[in-house]
Amino acid sequence: MLAVDDAQPVAASVVQVGDARERFAQWREGKAGKVLSVSVIGDSYSAGQDFYLNKLVQRVAGKVGFAGPGYVGFNHGAALGGTHFKYTRSSEKYFGGDWKVSGLGQASPDSRTVTGKSGAWLQVDASPTPAIDTTVSQAKLLYLGNGESSEIRYRWSTSQDWQPLKLEGSGVQEVPLAGLSSAQDWSFRLEVVKGAPTLFGLWMSNDQKGVRVSKLAASGAASADFYHQDPQWQIQWKAAVSKIPADVYLIMLGGNDQGFGVKPAQYLQNVQGLVGMLREIQPQASINLIMRQDTTRSSAYPMSAYAQVLEPWARERRLGYANLQCAFGPNVKRYAAAMIGPDKIHPVPATGGKVIADYFYAWITGANVRCNN
Repeated sequence: MLAVDDAQPVAASVVQVGDARERFAQWREGKAGKVLSVSVIGDSYSAGQDFYLNKLVQRVAGKVGFAGPGYVGFNHGAALGGTHFKYTRSSEKYFGGDWKVSGLGQASPDSRTVTGKSGAWLQVDASPTPAIDTTVSQAKLLYLGNGESSEIRYRWSTSQDWQPLKLEGSGVQEVPLAGLSSAQDWSFRLEVVKGAPTLFGLWMSNDQKGVRVSKLAASGAASADFYHQDPQWQIQWKAAVSKIPADVYLIMLGGNDQGFGVKPAQYLQNVQGLVGMLREIQPQASINLIMRQDTTRSSAYPMSAYAQVLEPWARERRLGYANLQCAFGPNVKRYAAAMIGPDKIHPVPATGGKVIADYFYAWITGANVRCNN
């Protein structure tokens, strides 16, 4: 088993679950080790790092330190994707060959898997900045074994020899990756040599104190993509997600439920199921539910209809709860033109995205603002 942190365990009586800001405060007080691991579950708002997540992670890491990229899924990449850890399936620079990308709703951390045949390859490039040290000291590959043997090879720079690796077993598997580069500007490349392996993504860390944010989000995802009643699906999803350490979960789903006309009661049932799975694998984690703001998109239900069923349940279960509608204001027509893009769904990064990033930052760090109480 690969060690994920070298912090000493902390007595359960010291760390209280609480919401994100309470957990962050406890961690800052030195009650919970040197790394605060955060997993973000959501749809395109979170999967598309430019909307708010990249800026949020950089800002928090600039305050408390950066402990590595966490989960870099082969679906939507890293929380600091596009700036520090570059990877995208839509670019021939980072993803090529004979890959099959699954549909949404897979029992995977980010709701999809990729299956490659011989010659398929992918690449993740690291680009440091003064505030973010992109050096990686530990790395593992997460994959789904099918009972047959596959072979891949990988390297961390073009000057390095290839590292061969055999992927075996059934179900969710993890395997440590060797030969890590000491340089900050590494370039990880993986190629399929034999067989047809199904991959989830990478999990990576460094030896620094700080925050580590894993992006478990998928564009187009609704609540039903992160919760299925099928017991075997749940077993696989929990096994995969449990490989990714998390002290805090931030869950923002509902935008695509609105788009698909999902009834609020069904949405609540799905979120309840998702929270139940997380409680099974991470009973001491802080689970936080975030409701997205309304947009001018035509829909059967306003976001407030989902908030009306989600908030009372979240309060009853002592989960963290936040509503972005408060940050944007009550008048959709007043903010939509400047803050929501022409698709009537996604925030404009420089305006609406900034509102979301500022809101999350103030909420997590415990700033005394109107919308985080």
